[in-house]
Amino acid sequence: MLLKLNKYSYLIFAVCFFTAAAIIENGLLKKHPEIHLIRDFQEQLLASENELIAQIEKIDGIVSAQNFDGSYFEVLKNYTRFPEETGFAFLVYHSGDLKYWSDRSVSFFSSVREFKKKEGLIQVPNGYYLAKHKVSGEHEIIGLHLIKYNYEHQNRYLKNEFFKTYRLPDEFQLLENETKTSFPVVDNNGKHLFSVNAVGEFLCTENQLYLPGIIYFLGLIILLFYFRKEFLESEVSFFLRLLGLGAALFIIFWLHLMFNIPALLSHLKLFSPEAFALNNWVPSLGDYSLVVIFFTFWMYNFTVGIDIDKLHSESGMPRKAIVVLLLLFAGGLFLLANYLIEILIYNSTISFSLNKIIGITTQSIVGIFSVGLILFAVLFFLIKNIEEACKDYKLLQLTGLIVVIALFLSVVQLIAVQKISYFVLLFFILSAVLASLFSKKYIRSFSLSYLIIFVTLASTYSLAVFYQILNHKEKESQKLFAVTLVTERDPAAEEFLAKIEKQMYNDPAVVSLLIQKEDLREYVEMVYFSGYFRKYIFELYVCGYRDSLVIQTDTVPCISFMESMIQNMGVNIPGTGFYFMDNMNGRISYTGRLRFPMPQNPEGVTIYIDLDSDLLFDGIGFPELLIDKSIARSENYRKFSYAKYYEGELTDRFGNYNYNYYIDTYQPTGNEFTTRKWDGYEHLIYHTRGNNYVIVSRQLFSVVDYLISFPYLFVFYFIMVMILQFIGTRKVSQRKIVIDLKFKIQAAIISIVFVSLLVVALATILYNVEEYKTKHRNDLNEKMKSIAEEIDLWLEDKDEITPQLVELLYMELTKLSNIFRTDINIYGVDGVLLASSRVEIFQRGLVSKRMNSHAFYEIYQNYQYESYFQPEKIGGLSYLSVYKPIINYQGQILGAINLPYFIIQDKYSQEISTFIVAFINLYVLLLLASIVIAVFIANQITRPLVVIQENLQKMQLGKHNEPIYYRRNDEIGSLVKEYNKKVEELAVSAGLLARSERESAWREMAKQVAHEIKNPLTPMKLNIQYLQRAKRKGKEYDEHIERVTAILIEQIDNLSNIATEFSNFAQIPNARNQVFELAAQMKKVIGLFEPDERASIEFNYKGFEDIKVNADREQLSRAIINLMKNAIQSIPENRKGKIKISLNRREHVAIITVSDDGQGIPFELRNKLFSPSFTTKTSGMGLGLAIVKNIVENFSGRVWFETELEKGTTFYIEIPVYENTETESNS
Repeated sequence: MLLKLNKYSYLIFAVCFFTAAAIIENGLLKKHPEIHLIRDFQEQLLASENELIAQIEKIDGIVSAQNFDGSYFEVLKNYTRFPEETGFAFLVYHSGDLKYWSDRSVSFFSSVREFKKKEGLIQVPNGYYLAKHKVSGEHEIIGLHLIKYNYEHQNRYLKNEFFKTYRLPDEFQLLENETKTSFPVVDNNGKHLFSVNAVGEFLCTENQLYLPGIIYFLGLIILLFYFRKEFLESEVSFFLRLLGLGAALFIIFWLHLMFNIPALLSHLKLFSPEAFALNNWVPSLGDYSLVVIFFTFWMYNFTVGIDIDKLHSESGMPRKAIVVLLLLFAGGLFLLANYLIEILIYNSTISFSLNKIIGITTQSIVGIFSVGLILFAVLFFLIKNIEEACKDYKLLQLTGLIVVIALFLSVVQLIAVQKISYFVLLFFILSAVLASLFSKKYIRSFSLSYLIIFVTLASTYSLAVFYQILNHKEKESQKLFAVTLVTERDPAAEEFLAKIEKQMYNDPAVVSLLIQKEDLREYVEMVYFSGYFRKYIFELYVCGYRDSLVIQTDTVPCISFMESMIQNMGVNIPGTGFYFMDNMNGRISYTGRLRFPMPQNPEGVTIYIDLDSDLLFDGIGFPELLIDKSIARSENYRKFSYAKYYEGELTDRFGNYNYNYYIDTYQPTGNEFTTRKWDGYEHLIYHTRGNNYVIVSRQLFSVVDYLISFPYLFVFYFIMVMILQFIGTRKVSQRKIVIDLKFKIQAAIISIVFVSLLVVALATILYNVEEYKTKHRNDLNEKMKSIAEEIDLWLEDKDEITPQLVELLYMELTKLSNIFRTDINIYGVDGVLLASSRVEIFQRGLVSKRMNSHAFYEIYQNYQYESYFQPEKIGGLSYLSVYKPIINYQGQILGAINLPYFIIQDKYSQEISTFIVAFINLYVLLLLASIVIAVFIANQITRPLVVIQENLQKMQLGKHNEPIYYRRNDEIGSLVKEYNKKVEELAVSAGLLARSERESAWREMAKQVAHEIKNPLTPMKLNIQYLQRAKRKGKEYDEHIERVTAILIEQIDNLSNIATEFSNFAQIPNARNQVFELAAQMKKVIGLFEPDERASIEFNYKGFEDIKVNADREQLSRAIINLMKNAIQSIPENRKGKIKISLNRREHVAIITVSDDGQGIPFELRNKLFSPSFTTKTSGMGLGLAIVKNIVENFSGRVWFETELEKGTTFYIEIPVYENTETESNS
């Protein structure tokens, strides 16, 4: 609905919004916004510094108290929390040694002497902290406040971002010293702490850009309102207005693209090409959405503004031809809509899988909203034109025409793009046929039922297109993934190898162990290849120029053999001495060459390292936490399972699908690509060469996926259409909400079901989440028991864990880790890490080598002998960790075993999310079903009340009122009985009242007739007396005879007319009803008045020629003649009048209108218009309109009028339309 404002008001408002947004944008992008950000950062940092100092003072008071017994973790347990939550961490040193750490993420320094500085900005391996230091006796307390994370690598868990308190862009750098371009940060004493260097693409946060972005968007919407007003008020031709509107919208979009207006949009994710990009004209999802909004707005103006009758009269083109062209254009629009939807899904990384609701993002919602706009724009255009087409074509004719248009478009599409879009053509046909049926049945356009049907149709089509295109995209990804797997390399391994090479060259232990080759192999494998490379078979060769290798039975020179292999199959990893070996053996293989000069050997020694991926490695995988996002496998490939077969046997597999060991069981063909379906999966079998194959499998979309997706899309589309209808339709926005009994029942049932389902859903989800947690804990506890038994066997007879035992533990933990598929850490009694199966976590500084402070307290000070579960965090990854003490046979605690469960955390989280999604899907389906049931039940309950309401509406005095038949003995039954009783009483009362009214009417009529009869009698008597006097005088007697005779004849005619009208009113003959075409009969009646020169007559019945009524043809003609006579006689004599007669239809009634441009009816006379004695004419009794009223009411119709002084009067006759359901259904 357009607000009632002047069009220039909209233009002024739009300009104001654009100006305000531009000012804010300019301030953010050009006027050094970093100054304000860093100023706020400074203020927040000072507040945090004060808090840090206060906390240090409290800790000092606790540890310096006289009654303090050295139990640091017990008295300071309130300070033991994640710094990610509070931003604060604390370290307490006694005599220079670390005695307390609030969290292991900061406890990197075991001695206070290891700190380079204890105040100001300090950098630890995982971040930047503000440090404060206090010495109290032998205690030194260091408080740390997190400013920014700083990890060695980044991924979805590890992000180098500022602490959540500070609104600084992640790109801003922290520097110890001040530079020309940096901004100094000081402490409470004004002392320089560090500097902030504002770098990055733009010097403000993305969240700051949303405000001007929203203001720009609101300005654009208001500008569209101005365009709408301008379009409505313009006096140029319709198609020129459409062309001008399209040009204006194109210019706006062109200016936005060419000049990057507004510039801030390019910094928003919505306008980033990462999610969607088509070409230079549509480079982002935001631009696509703008195109869709402009298209929808243009289509709305086209649909609402087009007038087929006017186009027919102005162009001279047959109306039916115009309708056909518009329907053809509508079909083309459906193909265009399908193309726009396809390019959106094909060229985006957005998730449209509504069955996986957790994967739906804001960009997904924008994409689906754009799809909805496109569909409802073309649907609106089609429905409007179908309504017009129904005036010219019968249902069967129109259906045939729609099918022919669809066939024609399919041929055109086949010729143009060599394919046929069956879904969209079927959507077009169904939409058109449904719109035709509803138009013929006269269901009110855009009523609730109407909307539900078309929203259902649009939702079904959308899902079909979504999953068809997604299926096609996944097939392409499946094929690409299969090809990639053949020559698959390991990006993570290659990155690690580059680092390992540098570390080995700088490791003095490698050089010292080169003489003892076996010790060297064990050392290199344990130190450098025990983490990520545990899934590789490790071999190490030390080759001098005279050394040889035994290959099978042959002895070959070591260096020349290895070099020939590298030369023939090696692909160098840039910047390293490692090579990817493209040997096509079903494995991923690398060979490294490291040359070390030796003092006693000028030629030096070469170390060759061979790495071959282990066939069917079943050990623990490498956590995503340790892999940089640049080398992590694409999310698109995670949904696939795959298997590699070398010489017909399984060599590698991944995913949920269980593959057979031999490829022959799948009966592969000799084709390069073969597709098979079984077990609910589609399997792509890629034949590489010989008996080598790669199988990539993906789970197929099922009927359940469609059923799950439908409610989400239906609800989204329905809400969207209701909002659009409220904005764009005045009648809807002004319609009052009627809260009737049916609405109350529906609302009550839906509310009860909704609340009940919500409570049950929440309770079920919470219960099952707890069950998953319990299962998770039990699984972890069982693993802990098994691992603890193994470790206890090694250490139960030991008094302490010596360095020699640590080396043994490192090797054994790797084996146990692979067997039990979990990482294992062992901590000493001081809480320091002794051995780990995942040393990379600590080597990369994600956490320190100290154990969790809560667990340290429970194990070593609270003497927790059973498994102790502790939630832990590393960056953004939350996981469950379990600790258990290692106790020897003497009962002494030697250390603690720790199982951090972050390797399986993804699987656990996936299980939880899968369950929650499944339950939400079920909940939505049940809710939708409950709404349908609620509507049905409410209709059933209120149906008797509706019948009572309809009967009450039909109830009329003086007519037969039908009783209601209701057999049930309930409250409604009692109400029906009372109603039927009152109907009988009303019939008796109506009879008495009618009799009284008839008697009264006859009395009034008798008076009126007597008065009317007396009127002509008086002049008759006077003229006869005059004639008598003339005879006595004998003057001009013959002349007097002629004059008096003429007068008498005139008065006798008046008496005869009075008698005739009275007779007609008193005795209207019984109606002889018959079915006839109303328009044809009206033509005959109107033809009687065409020679009349007092008025021109115009008859409009276009589109309603086939309306039939069951009535008395003659009486209805008589009623129309009376109205036309009145219309002609109401026109002043000094001008020619204009009478308009029209035939229309509304639902199940025909409406005849007779309009004149006469003087109108005065207000004080309007209530008497249908009274038998009322007339506006200069002669007659005034019985004509009373007769019209009686005739129309005999046909179960009604008559009324609208009038305006000096402008004219319009009479309306409404009579039921004759509807033969059998005939219509056959047609």
